[in-house]
Amino acid sequence: MQKKQQHSATAERRKGVRVNKSLTVALCPSKYLLRTNALSRDISEDGICLVSPYRFEIGKTIELGIYLPGFEKPAVTVGEVVRRNETDDPKFPYLLGIKFIQIDPKIKEQILEHMRFYMVQN
Repeated sequence: MQKKQQHSATAERRKGVRVNKSLTVALCPSKYLLRTNALSRDISEDGICLVSPYRFEIGKTIELGIYLPGFEKPAVTVGEVVRRNETDDPKFPYLLGIKFIQIDPKIKEQILEHMRFYMVQN
């Protein structure tokens, strides 16, 4: 089955270091909708790549709760969908590229700490 790809003309691909690690991520596209879970494929200091059960439009702003190992509460940030691909997985049919657009400096440091830990491991 051929995978389809869609992306916005202005979307930039992340140029920083990425860590390929599966993390649970809670997605909330609107404060009035229930959260749903997705899994990360990789993460960088600028964004995250997720496999998701739901289709989000390019340009959609969503709240993310990223469950980093060693932290009790999720790292909460806001991201924008900048890329969307379809996958062959019926449970997670969408691959989403999310660019962080609102991130607290403490949360960014938690993400960088997580990345450094896994970069040293490999």
